[in-house]
Amino acid sequence: MAAKSLLFLFSLPNAFADNDKEEDNTLEHKWFLTVYGGVHAQKTLGGLLTFQATFPDDTYIAVAALGREFWRYKQLSLEVEGQVGKYFGQEHQWQFNGLLIARWHLFPWNKYIATTLAVGDGLSYNTEISEVEKEDDEDAGLVLNYLMFELTLGLPKYRQWDVVVRIHHRSEVYGLIGAGGSNFLTAGIKYSF
Repeated sequence: MAAKSLLFLFSLPNAFADNDKEEDNTLEHKWFLTVYGGVHAQKTLGGLLTFQATFPDDTYIAVAALGREFWRYKQLSLEVEGQVGKYFGQEHQWQFNGLLIARWHLFPWNKYIATTLAVGDGLSYNTEISEVEKEDDEDAGLVLNYLMFELTLGLPKYRQWDVVVRIHHRSEVYGLIGAGGSNFLTAGIKYSF
């Protein structure tokens, strides 16, 4: 099912090849600053993606991310991003993430609501072991894999500004790196320049 969805998305360029240049002015903006925050959501990433997450405690995260687009071919771009995050509520450690992002830019309604969809993967470092992640695995560590899914929505007239909804996920990738994991459902603002 996921493979069919991806094939469908990659077949869209020909269907919308007549997009005007005005919609494509995001090419001028290579850098972006994203500020977002959200709440801890468990138990699994799958549960979060299928809207079945629970919010079991008062653990929150606030993140500032600086990124840059470094490659684009038609509607697909690649970006690199660095993040600094701070936990608050029941936890107080800092988090540092570095990741590579693939972003899809073309949707049929973009002249009304400019939309992008992105997935990113990289490494994540917490300055202290997370109690939330220890609940997932007693051997939770400082370094884990970082994964994100992001939806941006904006007005075409103000292409530098977007509202962001992002899933902020740390995990061991089935035992490949560290132990434990956590999910945060977040929202924020992105400024492109």
